[in-house]
Amino acid sequence: MRLSRILLVVALGIGFGIIEPGRLTYAFGHATLYVFLPVLLFEAAWNLNYRAILRQWVPIATLAGPGVLLTAFIVAGALAVVRVPLGAGLLTGAILSATDPIAVVAVFRRLKVPRTLVTIVECESLFNDAVAVALYRGVLATLVIGGASASAIAAIGARTAAGAVLGAVLGVAVAWLLARALRGRSDVRLQIGATILAAYGAYFAADYLQLSGIFATIACGIALRYYERSWITLTIAEDVNSFWDFGALVANVLVFFMVGASLQIGRVAAEPIFAVTCIVAVALARIVVAGLLLPSPYPREWIGVVRAAGMRGALSLALALALPAAIPYRDAIVDATFAVSLATLAASSLTLARTVHRAAL
Repeated sequence: MRLSRILLVVALGIGFGIIEPGRLTYAFGHATLYVFLPVLLFEAAWNLNYRAILRQWVPIATLAGPGVLLTAFIVAGALAVVRVPLGAGLLTGAILSATDPIAVVAVFRRLKVPRTLVTIVECESLFNDAVAVALYRGVLATLVIGGASASAIAAIGARTAAGAVLGAVLGVAVAWLLARALRGRSDVRLQIGATILAAYGAYFAADYLQLSGIFATIACGIALRYYERSWITLTIAEDVNSFWDFGALVANVLVFFMVGASLQIGRVAAEPIFAVTCIVAVALARIVVAGLLLPSPYPREWIGVVRAAGMRGALSLALALALPAAIPYRDAIVDATFAVSLATLAASSLTLARTVHRAAL
């Protein structure tokens, strides 16, 4: 999808939200996390090459690991300046550290971008969401049982790392089992059904075991594609690709429409100090995170693309709306997430295509 079309779909959603306020807000959070996200993650992972990921694992791991933690702590630190407690600030930072893989992948699919840069940015947008969700769940659990301390934050880090690694292992295991079961079978419908089972099976199995469903789905998509490359026929591969391309397009349209319908424009400025602080902190954090790649041999223009690709959207909104009502500052966090999503989508719409064009040159 073109970014202009994404914005048009969001605008149509905003129009629906003005006519029917709050109608899709509850459904949006659950539908994004449990219906659309597995499809979009699997489709993006299915199109990745694990060898390319291995070649670029250092910048990907840097952006998706320390980059997420840096963003969360920069947002928490900025909010501490306006007297927001550490727990609420860190929870806000975890929510806003998740870039929008849906928007990034949709834009990159239609722009002429160097293949290595595509691998770095798409993988960062996928993997950093997995880390952000694990961090979000850890902080939320800590707040529910009684506050954020240094020891609690250390425990969050340990749980986040364990959930990510074990989730990825589970995803690879699911892919291996399905690949073994499918070997030698040439039924296209069976292949498509198996990939759907892989996308949702890995996600929900990991979620049930309290592991990272996002890491599980991404790892499953990459591994299943790798296992199948050695024996799947070209015709079947094209049919499976066409199915997932169409499925991702439909999911993209629905997600962005629901993003717009869930944006409560009247509430964006309800907590202006909180919201403005978050917008400034997210912009600063993106500059700092992109700067982590400066010691690398990549062109400076690529750093600009990484900086401009920091859109927030569906996942951040879904996480904010999923917060329990008893969480302190919940309304302010939701309102600030709306504001940051609008600001980053608008900023990226003005800068991303031009920045990518410079990088391509």
